Amino acid sequence: MKYTVGLLLCALAPVLAPAASTVQEEPPAPSASDVLESMTWLTGTWECEIWGGTFHSNYGTPAGGVLLSASKLLVKEQAVFFEFELFRVQEGTLVMVPHPEGEAQDPFEMTEFDLEARKVVFENPANDYPSRITYHGESDERLVITLDDPHHESERRDVFQFEPAP
Repeated sequence: MKYTVGLLLCALAPVLAPAASTVQEEPPAPSASDVLESMTWLTGTWECEIWGGTFHSNYGTPAGGVLLSASKLLVKEQAVFFEFELFRVQEGTLVMVPHPEGEAQDPFEMTEFDLEARKVVFENPANDYPSRITYHGESDERLVITLDDPHHESERRDVFQFEPAP
């Protein structure tokens, strides 16, 4: 019996070998630094109409391991809100630290990314609103940033549909 099983395995080896070789291992997930370095699609000056005015955002490059932004909301030619954002790797995790009105808040940690789709999601479940921020570079001419709050049963959702500033 052992001899028959051995012959059978020898006979099937050429048939099974190609199937085994077609199994592909998934490439390793990019590191937080790799994701940050890929976020060049944020770079530029963007604007959109929202919250009764025009929201202006300027995103720098991720050069040197830090990406910075500065934004402001203009209503009737007056700045009624401003914010800075800091993207960096902290203890192996990509974080975004918002600074509304210049005051540093607790970091949002990256929870999801799709490098091919140019999409990165950050969450901070302890934050009131928003507790999730999604950055999506839909194209070179469209940046969509979505603020929502899945952690507190809130249905509030703000969608910034940016285009390059003139």
